[in-house]
Amino acid sequence: YNHKKLSLVTDEELNNQITGTDDLIENITGERTTLLRPPYGYTNEKFNEKMTKPIILWSVDTRDWESRNAEIVRDKILKEVKDGDIILMHDIHASTAEAVKEVIPELIERGYQLVTVSELYEYREATLLPGKVYRKFVNK
Repeated sequence: YNHKKLSLVTDEELNNQITGTDDLIENITGERTTLLRPPYGYTNEKFNEKMTKPIILWSVDTRDWESRNAEIVRDKILKEVKDGDIILMHDIHASTAEAVKEVIPELIERGYQLVTVSELYEYREATLLPGKVYRKFVNK
């Protein structure tokens, strides 16, 4: 709800964070969330056991928040990306938006199909389990 490290908060605060976020998203979109990406990607076994949703992390971390450099973000993605990867980027940085203008056409040229995480696991016919961490989806 406000970007706390969820694996470090009390059970009550954890519930408030997740419920508050879910309620807000549902009020805006009309849809209830089915996946969880914890702030900072912080999880641990105890946290995971409490989760009633699959936990989605990433396999390519652009660290765009750190560099704020479009060229660095672009190069990292194009060098590291593989089929089934989940790429972490933050839409609040202008440099990330600039990188995306080059990354998307290049990935399409390379034969990638850009999809949401939900579409990715659906296309891969993956069954996601509550409390399990997923970083990418590869063909079986």
